[in-house]
Amino acid sequence: MAGLVECGYRGPWRWAHHQWEGPFYRAWDRWEPHTRPEFPPLELGGSSSGRSSQARVVLWQLKSTSPFHAYESQPLTDQPRGMEPREYLEECCDGATADEWVELAKAFLAEMDALGQRVQTR
Repeated sequence: MAGLVECGYRGPWRWAHHQWEGPFYRAWDRWEPHTRPEFPPLELGGSSSGRSSQARVVLWQLKSTSPFHAYESQPLTDQPRGMEPREYLEECCDGATADEWVELAKAFLAEMDALGQRVQTR
């Protein structure tokens, strides 16, 4: 979410799963960091073995302690935990650099725009 904020997206998140998951998977599959062992495999439908999960799990992990927990009902904060979004990505998000997270967010937003999902940014 901080990557999306860094790219100008403010939300709130209004997309149903069928609207955003395909674009997310396309962006994810092209994003090199997803091949690192710290990232669980994401695939449509997940798996019964538990070795992979669905993209929507990313949203389900936004617990009440997350600065983005109200992503469906409120605009995304542009100061997560009092930090700039890129600083938040550097300090609080593992597995990729802040630039890499922003790259994923840009790719996702481009996919959504390509589908005419009207991604509003600042």
